Amino acid sequence: MVKTSITIPDDVYKEAKKQSNNFSLLVSEALKEYLRMKTVEKAKASFGKWEKRDKASIDIVKELRKEEGRKYANSSN
Repeated sequence: MVKTSITIPDDVYKEAKKQSNNFSLLVSEALKEYLRMKTVEKAKASFGKWEKRDKASIDIVKELRKEEGRKYANSSN
Protein backbone atom coordinates (compact mmCIF):
# COMPACT_ATOMS: atom_id res chain seq x y z
CA MET A 1 0.00 0.00 0.00
CA VAL A 2 1.28 3.47 -0.89
CA LYS A 3 0.42 6.66 0.92
CA THR A 4 0.36 9.76 -1.21
CA SER A 5 -0.89 13.32 -1.21
CA ILE A 6 -3.14 14.71 -3.91
CA THR A 7 -4.64 18.12 -4.52
CA ILE A 8 -8.23 18.27 -5.72
CA PRO A 9 -10.78 21.07 -5.91
CA ASP A 10 -12.85 21.63 -2.75
CA ASP A 11 -16.15 21.00 -4.53
CA VAL A 12 -14.95 17.63 -5.85
CA TYR A 13 -13.80 16.60 -2.37
CA LYS A 14 -17.08 17.64 -0.76
CA GLU A 15 -19.11 15.72 -3.35
CA ALA A 16 -16.90 12.66 -2.91
CA LYS A 17 -17.34 12.75 0.86
CA LYS A 18 -21.13 12.79 0.35
CA GLN A 19 -20.81 9.58 -1.67
CA SER A 20 -18.56 7.67 0.72
CA ASN A 21 -17.12 7.93 4.21
CA ASN A 22 -14.01 6.10 2.98
CA PHE A 23 -12.33 8.65 0.73
CA SER A 24 -9.26 6.47 0.12
CA LEU A 25 -11.38 3.57 -1.09
CA LEU A 26 -13.42 5.89 -3.30
CA VAL A 27 -10.28 7.33 -4.91
CA SER A 28 -8.78 3.85 -5.35
CA GLU A 29 -11.93 2.54 -7.05
CA ALA A 30 -12.16 5.61 -9.27
CA LEU A 31 -8.52 5.29 -10.29
CA LYS A 32 -8.92 1.57 -11.06
CA GLU A 33 -11.92 2.34 -13.27
CA TYR A 34 -10.03 5.14 -15.01
CA LEU A 35 -7.08 2.83 -15.72
CA ARG A 36 -9.43 0.11 -16.97
CA MET A 37 -11.07 2.59 -19.35
CA LYS A 38 -7.68 3.75 -20.63
CA THR A 39 -6.69 0.12 -21.30
CA VAL A 40 -9.91 -0.40 -23.27
CA GLU A 41 -9.34 2.83 -25.22
CA LYS A 42 -5.82 1.70 -26.10
CA ALA A 43 -7.09 -1.69 -27.27
CA LYS A 44 -9.85 -0.07 -29.36
CA ALA A 45 -7.33 2.29 -30.93
CA SER A 46 -5.29 -0.69 -32.13
CA PHE A 47 -8.25 -2.26 -33.97
CA GLY A 48 -7.86 -2.06 -37.70
CA LYS A 49 -4.11 -1.48 -37.60
CA TRP A 50 -3.65 -4.56 -39.79
CA GLU A 51 -6.06 -3.31 -42.49
CA LYS A 52 -3.47 -1.27 -44.39
CA ARG A 53 -0.99 -4.15 -44.73
CA ASP A 54 -0.09 -5.64 -48.12
CA LYS A 55 -0.53 -9.17 -46.76
CA ALA A 56 -3.33 -10.79 -44.82
CA SER A 57 -2.72 -10.76 -41.06
CA ILE A 58 -2.73 -14.58 -40.93
CA ASP A 59 0.13 -14.65 -43.46
CA ILE A 60 2.15 -12.14 -41.43
CA VAL A 61 1.66 -14.21 -38.27
CA LYS A 62 2.67 -17.42 -40.08
CA GLU A 63 5.85 -15.71 -41.32
CA LEU A 64 6.69 -14.56 -37.82
CA ARG A 65 6.21 -18.08 -36.50
CA LYS A 66 8.64 -19.46 -39.09
CA GLU A 67 11.50 -17.37 -37.67
CA GLU A 68 14.41 -19.56 -36.73
CA GLY A 69 14.67 -20.45 -33.07
CA ARG A 70 11.06 -19.66 -32.23
CA LYS A 71 8.94 -22.47 -30.88
CA TYR A 72 5.19 -22.29 -30.55
CA ALA A 73 2.84 -24.83 -29.03
CA ASN A 74 0.61 -26.58 -31.57
CA SER A 75 2.23 -24.72 -34.43
CA SER A 76 1.50 -26.26 -37.83
CA ASN A 77 3.85 -25.06 -40.56
